[in-house]
Amino acid sequence: MRTWLRYILILVFGLLWFAGCSTDFAKLLYKNDIIHDDYRYGDLYRLSNLPQFKVPIEKCAVPKSERSKNIQLVLAGDSFTEEGRIEQDHFDVKVFDRTKVFAPYEVKKQDGLKRILIIETTERHFRERFTKPWDQVKLVNHPVTERKKEFKWTTDDLLELRIPYETERHEAVLFSSDLMLMFKEWKAMLNYRIFDRVSENVKLSSDGKNIFYGVDSKPGISSCFDKIEDKEINQLVNNVNTTYALYRKIGFDEVYLSIIPNKTSILGQDLGVYNHLVQRIQSHPALQMPHIDMLKPLQKGGEKLFDKGDSHWNCEGKQIWINEVNRLLVK
Repeated sequence: MRTWLRYILILVFGLLWFAGCSTDFAKLLYKNDIIHDDYRYGDLYRLSNLPQFKVPIEKCAVPKSERSKNIQLVLAGDSFTEEGRIEQDHFDVKVFDRTKVFAPYEVKKQDGLKRILIIETTERHFRERFTKPWDQVKLVNHPVTERKKEFKWTTDDLLELRIPYETERHEAVLFSSDLMLMFKEWKAMLNYRIFDRVSENVKLSSDGKNIFYGVDSKPGISSCFDKIEDKEINQLVNNVNTTYALYRKIGFDEVYLSIIPNKTSILGQDLGVYNHLVQRIQSHPALQMPHIDMLKPLQKGGEKLFDKGDSHWNCEGKQIWINEVNRLLVK
């Protein structure tokens, strides 16, 4: 009996370890309710484990689109518009292509359809993505095969005994249960109450009521408080204009820029001297590319447009962006 128990334990721990090597296996465990989604309370709660920000992410309804408009919509986006947040049925378009704003992507040209490109990027990454004209999307005439990232063992991996393993995914599998989160919360609260310390990956507002992504306030190009000279703003606008001209030239009928302000820029300006990056770009007199403004709506809505323990907008905030995109599609 002890031998069988030993083999069972080896099998269980072996499967848990294997989950750190295989994305598909980890997804299978999640779909069958064997493990929990470690982002279910938000990315900032996940980083901090502070219980005051443990609020389930709001589930947003997805409409059923008629797909009647003769439009090919290409969305090159960041985490705000990734799969699971934004879907094709949010837009009444014939063809919907989605890609990561930071990765090269080929889009097949659909004849007879109006082609629209939206370049969406979070504020924290705007400067690095437009240090030069953005050109990640290629419009091609040939069919594009579906791309799927897979872990593959190469000869070098076998010779050096390397395994396609990810620590973050493995930790999510092992430590995402409510029981494990309870222990993490105890530790986080002890550090916060006794030592006034939180994870270096997050930052709290001065009154402690809001939580932000730490990168937004750390020194560097991604910070909301990093001073930006007018010369750099002019160059960024020039690169945006060059991008706009490029995509109009290769066949897009309309091209839009969408800079999503950081949560820190909306609710955490008391943490430093805000550089007003989004406003300075969008109101620049030389800007030629049309933009989808989320700065004013988020400033007006404030806390009610963000998930409590997450750096992203909630359903109401997201719907404002979707409504604006659909207004442009109708126009």
